[in-house]
Amino acid sequence: YHWCTLQPNISLLYRPSSKLYPKLQQYCQELTVASSHIILSNQSHRKVLIKEGLLDYIICLPWLTSGPVQDRAKELVTMIEQAPDVCIQPPSLVNITKATVAKYYCGLDKVLQLSVPEMVWDMLR
Repeated sequence: YHWCTLQPNISLLYRPSSKLYPKLQQYCQELTVASSHIILSNQSHRKVLIKEGLLDYIICLPWLTSGPVQDRAKELVTMIEQAPDVCIQPPSLVNITKATVAKYYCGLDKVLQLSVPEMVWDMLR
């Protein structure tokens, strides 16, 4: 089985914090990171991740999470770093900014659809 897109899976990790159900959101994020670890252990899935431009968002994940989710995200990044088919470089400043905005403001789906000026304009409204 070959995944067509990994964006929905990664988007779950970049949902802004829920004030109503914070513990449920933490469990969902832990499960999503664990499933991402399994999915990305496959070389063809890592190729999809890179093709979609989502590698930087995986690398940024440990910086934007805490607790058990952060620990699992660090393990995920380490696993990807050790993969022979992936050449990891530091994320671009644009993608670090987009990851931060996605996590604390509007989610990854919206951030990936907008350019940086559109995103800033949308935040100012």
